[in-house]
Amino acid sequence: MKSRLTQAAASSALAIGLASSALFSVALAQDEEAANTDPRPAEIMPRAPFELLLDVRPRGEAGYVAVGARGHILLSADGTEWKQVPSPVRANLNAVEFVDAENGWAVGHAATILHTSDGGQTWNVQHFDPELETPFLDVAFLDQDRGFAVGAYDLFYVTEDGGQTWEEYPDPLSAGEWHLNSIARLGNGDLVIAGETGLLTRSQDGGETWELIEGPYTGTYFGVKAMGETGAILYGLRGHAFVTNDLTTAKVLPPDTDLGYQFKKPPTMTDDNEGSDGSDAEDPEQEAAEKVVEESTEKKKEALAEAERKQAEEQAKQTAWEVVDNEPSVLSLLGATTTRDGGYVIVGINGVIWGSDDSSAEVEQLPNSREGGLTAVTERPDGNLIMVGEAGAFLYKRP
Repeated sequence: MKSRLTQAAASSALAIGLASSALFSVALAQDEEAANTDPRPAEIMPRAPFELLLDVRPRGEAGYVAVGARGHILLSADGTEWKQVPSPVRANLNAVEFVDAENGWAVGHAATILHTSDGGQTWNVQHFDPELETPFLDVAFLDQDRGFAVGAYDLFYVTEDGGQTWEEYPDPLSAGEWHLNSIARLGNGDLVIAGETGLLTRSQDGGETWELIEGPYTGTYFGVKAMGETGAILYGLRGHAFVTNDLTTAKVLPPDTDLGYQFKKPPTMTDDNEGSDGSDAEDPEQEAAEKVVEESTEKKKEALAEAERKQAEEQAKQTAWEVVDNEPSVLSLLGATTTRDGGYVIVGINGVIWGSDDSSAEVEQLPNSREGGLTAVTERPDGNLIMVGEAGAFLYKRP
């Protein structure tokens, strides 16, 4: 049986359900920190700006910060040149959040929570517990004192003193130990958490109490981002994405609602991976046969995604959400940002980029000549975008 530690190491916000992608080979590996009671500092590596990065955020008006594999933390003034700064851990860092130009937090594997009070130049450990065998996947702060860290297996910690002490939230947010992949604060102050099996939970009192709300999809959400006063962007597995301008209208569900995966495959589809046993081909005929099997598997994946999209469209009609019109893409979506022109951008596997000029469900695919998947994106004041992913960080100039 797979150990809980191995499962936790494979359950970052960008890895659930995507184990076959080379993009996540580092994020899926068992963390170096896991076998160490005390954290070890990350190595300063010349190529850190070009290796796997998992999140990027502004740090007030001082510039930008990116975090990623092996505890790497990088700073930039404008998103073009990046410098690695010392990090007290080697655990993968999945997310970072700044409340102003000085105070920021980063979270990751080995139940790591780091804090900086000098704009990211130096970081200290606020929480580190490899024996917990569970990663934090996202972090959000309301101000310099009150914050939240969410993670795998319903992991949810709260602080009232800027992270000097962290306590586990006393009540589970759902009836099952589902992964809590993302947390966002809406423009009106409401908090929303998104996760596995269509999990959406909302707080309208600053995180004191939480309620399950109805969503448009029963698969995995990788992220949720605030948009406008009461709106949000929701995105996840197999290219599913949704937008709403008013999440306050979402239907509240009973707290014991079973969120087990409800999508039903067409009767012609199976869960097994038919075909090659992984051995080398011995002759051209075998190679041809394996190619046919591979093409058949891809067609099945496309059919599954199409069936899921139709189901999501029907379900979304009963909710506050609209399905983002990015069909026929089935590439999972891992990061998003709103833009100053009132629109949004979503990025994901294989470097896919979807952009909208407003808050509607209408999007267009933006060109991207760079190789590698994308995990997060943020906008500069000039409207250009800073993106991070498999190949590190780069500045994307919008067409």
